[in-house]
Amino acid sequence: MKKVIVLLLLVCFAVSCFSACETPESNENSNLSGSPDENGSLDVSSSEKSEDDEYLDADGNYVPKHEVKNQNGRTFTIIVRGEIAGTYQSEDFTTNSTLYGDLLNEAVQKRNDAVERIYNVTLDVIKSDTINNDISTDCKSNLGTYDAIMPTLKSLSSLASQEYLYDLKSLNNFDPEAPWYDENCSDAFSISDQLYFTTGDITILNKVNSPSILFNKELARKYFPETDFYQLVRDKEWNFDKLIECAKIVTNISTADGSYSDDNIYGMVSSYSDPLNFFGASGELICGKDADNLPVLQLGATERSTNLAKKILDEFATANWLLYAEECEAPIWETSFAVFYEGRALFRPSGFSATTKLRKLSEIEFGVLPMPLMDETQEDYNSYCTTGETAGIAIPVCAQDPEFSAYMIEAYSAWAKNTITVAYYEVNLRYKDLRDDESEEMLDIIFDNIVYDIGECYNFGGYVTMFYDLTKGKKSDVASGISANKQKAENDINLLVDMYS
Repeated sequence: MKKVIVLLLLVCFAVSCFSACETPESNENSNLSGSPDENGSLDVSSSEKSEDDEYLDADGNYVPKHEVKNQNGRTFTIIVRGEIAGTYQSEDFTTNSTLYGDLLNEAVQKRNDAVERIYNVTLDVIKSDTINNDISTDCKSNLGTYDAIMPTLKSLSSLASQEYLYDLKSLNNFDPEAPWYDENCSDAFSISDQLYFTTGDITILNKVNSPSILFNKELARKYFPETDFYQLVRDKEWNFDKLIECAKIVTNISTADGSYSDDNIYGMVSSYSDPLNFFGASGELICGKDADNLPVLQLGATERSTNLAKKILDEFATANWLLYAEECEAPIWETSFAVFYEGRALFRPSGFSATTKLRKLSEIEFGVLPMPLMDETQEDYNSYCTTGETAGIAIPVCAQDPEFSAYMIEAYSAWAKNTITVAYYEVNLRYKDLRDDESEEMLDIIFDNIVYDIGECYNFGGYVTMFYDLTKGKKSDVASGISANKQKAENDINLLVDMYS
């Protein structure tokens, strides 16, 4: 799994370079990596940057391996998600973010300016509220409007199934090993030796959508004065059983029939989609890969996968210690979130967009933990990134010059790693959203272990829907669900592999 090695070196210089308001010309060779020494110079030791040495220039900037070529003002057109996507609209190429603020906007502008200056290229960003239809229409009519596209990963899986995307690995100017692509994503969504879409530093949304556990520190101190939750993580004792145990202790339902009340204290505010995130955090997947890098069903193929899925669903089915967002008054995500930020819940599984909103909504003292381990055999904490709202990058088959598309994707991705990732990870999260030093350590654990599941992305056999429906119905007979959907799942996989072949 990719380490966030260089990110930890960036913060001091990132803050100064984003606030300095330098012009692109005056900052053309500015170093965006490293920490300043006492003289203000930047020093990144060879041991600290050795992992990515071949992708760093003399000033410590991430740069593509390709030769820099003057594009003579050529336009690079990319379509991204529009405002209708709300929290999950693209904030990666435009500079009017209100959720993440000026620091991200300045980083995006810095990246855009750097690429335009270095390559003499003009960026044309189309922010569309009908992005999926726009791309499909363009491909069906062979219009060639877009050089690159950035809908969600799930949308890209559909486009790949319709043979609307280039195999990125077939293009000379695409470097699948580059550190600005998420290796776990590329591994998950490649089939055989083909890769039609991926994600990485070109977007913040794979980090925004990485699940974690928010916890109320005041309630934690009140009910567990001797427990350091961060130390539980370090000692590998932060697990699903501990989460359930703590949630049950805190829960105090004031109504005789268990119905919702403003006086209730809940162990956790959750949703019907969370059991799948807990399952993915266990290291198990709906679908894994065989020796030929072809998808194979993993859910139900091992005793551990079935038992863990049932254990999670059992707890969610019988829980009187949690409040489901879907069972709150409309608008459900606002009212359920209020239960947490008003201090009436110990835990809340959340993507990182929630930490940004939480900072603006409340003064509650909160911390961030990774998703818990599921059993003693698990070595790493995993963050199961679902694909319905996470943007990916791809090249449509109707692109007029796919090698130009790949060339520019490399450039924008590399400079995003120098700028946008720094702004989001180091500044927006570390210095605004989180309110203790330990949560920074937790971020490293979470973002260093983002996992993706091709079975979730393509919903083979409707297994994703099965998880959701079982949770909604307060049921846990996952073995029957697996059995009922297994043949369809295998057929879905075979159809996809045949298409790739």
